[in-house]
Amino acid sequence: MSSGKRTSPVSIQPLHYADVPLCARITSSAFSVDPHTIVKRLGREPFDMYTISQSGFLNTLHRKTYIYVKAVDDETGEIVGHAGWAFRGLDAELIPWVGPGDAKPEAEEREESQGKDTGSKGDEKEDVGDGKEDSIDRLHALENADMQYWLSNIVPTDTPCIFIVGLIVSPSHQSRGVGSALIRHGNAIADDLGLTIWVHSSHQAYEAYRKFGFETVRELGVDLDEYAPRGPQEEEEVMGEKGSGRWGRYVIRYMKRASTKSGSLNN
Repeated sequence: MSSGKRTSPVSIQPLHYADVPLCARITSSAFSVDPHTIVKRLGREPFDMYTISQSGFLNTLHRKTYIYVKAVDDETGEIVGHAGWAFRGLDAELIPWVGPGDAKPEAEEREESQGKDTGSKGDEKEDVGDGKEDSIDRLHALENADMQYWLSNIVPTDTPCIFIVGLIVSPSHQSRGVGSALIRHGNAIADDLGLTIWVHSSHQAYEAYRKFGFETVRELGVDLDEYAPRGPQEEEEVMGEKGSGRWGRYVIRYMKRASTKSGSLNN
C-alpha cells in the first residue's frame, strides 16, 4: 500500500565537517520516537543520540577506512539523510574514499588534544550511592555482549568486508525513497569491490534492508519492559498498542548482504 508520500529526488554527496551538527540533529530526531532509544534514556548515565552521533563523525570522518555521505534533496538543497560505511581487512588504497572538503573545527581539535593530554572526564562516573547496577546498565551489557559475539563468531574475521555504521533519514523525508537511495549507494560500493556488507539493524529498518538483499543471520529480542525503570507515558512511542502500559518487544537483527559480483572475496 502506498504511503501517500511522493518520492524525493536526492543526490548522494560526500559529508563535510560543516554538515556534522545538522546530521547529528537528524540522527537525534529520527531516534526520538524509537521506543528502544527512549527506554535507554531512562538510565542513570546520559544517552544522548546527538552527542553520540556527533562524536562518531568527528572521530572517524577523517579516516580512510570510513566513507560518509549525505543525501541532499535536489529541489531544496536540504540535507535529508546520511549514511556511513566502515571497511575491515581491505587495503585502504582500494577504498573509494572521498574525505571531508573542509577542515575539522579548531574547537574540536583542541578538545581532542586536551582529552589525550589530561584524560577524558567522560570516563568518570557519577557516584550513585548504592553502587548497584541499574536496569539500563544491564540492557547495555546484554546488547554489547551480543554484538561482540556477532563480530567475533559470525562475521568472518579473515575476510574483507563492510559494516554499515549508520543510515539515517530525516523524519520529514521518511518513506520518500531517501533511505533506499542511501542503501543502493552502499550496495554499489560493495558490489564494485566484491564485498559482503554487514549491518546491526534496528527493529524499524529491518524491512528496508531486506528489500535490498540483506538476510538476517542472528536476532536479539529484547523485552523492553524487563529493563525499563518505569512504564511508558501517554505521549511516548511503544512497540505495541499505545495505552497498554507496556513498551513491548524490540528485535535487533544482524544482517548480511553478499556481493553480486562474481569472484567475490566473501564467504
